[in-house]
Amino acid sequence: MEINLIIVVLALVIIAIFWVAVGVRHLKFLQRAIKNEWDLIEEDLRKRQDFIPNLIETVRMFANDQEALIRNLIEKRILAAKEAIPSVRKIEYENDLTGDLNSIFELGKMNSKLATDTNFLELRKEIEDMEQTVETKTRKYNEMVRYYNEHRKFLLLKPIAAIFGFERLGIFEMEE
Repeated sequence: MEINLIIVVLALVIIAIFWVAVGVRHLKFLQRAIKNEWDLIEEDLRKRQDFIPNLIETVRMFANDQEALIRNLIEKRILAAKEAIPSVRKIEYENDLTGDLNSIFELGKMNSKLATDTNFLELRKEIEDMEQTVETKTRKYNEMVRYYNEHRKFLLLKPIAAIFGFERLGIFEMEE
């Protein structure tokens, strides 16, 4: 009788260890996948930021009366470049940067010299294409984060997430 009880207890312990190991491994796998997806987004955001100095120089040649707008764009670029992790501040900085870029593009529509400059038009197209790429990758990132957050709440994974500190992750929303 005691041997059967020991075998049952031992089996339950082995099952519990296996359950914890599989749960931790699954959540870590999801976190790694999310981090990899974020790295892809960050790379594209940096590429977009790298176009901005050329855009600024082009705008300065044709619209030197817009120095406040240009200075504001430079400040937003610096803030966005400093923040590397997906957070509320990163989202705000990138959205502010997008807003300023849109203002520059609107300026290009109003300024006839700027509107016909091939360099400005090429930079605008590159930045807009990069924003589309970021938007697509952001959707995928957000889907992965939602999937991870749902798995954290599963009955079998909830205790593992709580014990091992698998925190809820936030989504990254870019404004258009």
